[in-house]
Amino acid sequence: MELIYGNNYGAFYKIFEAPNKECKLQLVVDTVGIFMSASDLGHFLSVIQDSDAPCQCATCKGGKCNKIWCSNPLVDICLKVSEPILEEMEDLVKGTQFILNMDETLKQYRIKN
Repeated sequence: MELIYGNNYGAFYKIFEAPNKECKLQLVVDTVGIFMSASDLGHFLSVIQDSDAPCQCATCKGGKCNKIWCSNPLVDICLKVSEPILEEMEDLVKGTQFILNMDETLKQYRIKN
């Protein structure tokens, strides 16, 4: 494992021998690790950013939701969150995306002789 980016809430790691070849990233929060692919990371960010929208479930009744719910054919993930945690999670995902894409961005804008 190699640390990609971390903050006060958690960290993202690059997994070299991942059980699933597609999921080479791992989000670690407290004692929980969640394997993700690069596309999962982008989807996770959109779920975090959409959490500001009013929730229409019976519990929230149009108020702000206090959970992030991601679902795919293999697993459902539900995380209880607060505003400060949402900010930390957004920073964690954006910081990870920045580090992962930094080499390609620098290469793209490199001054050529």
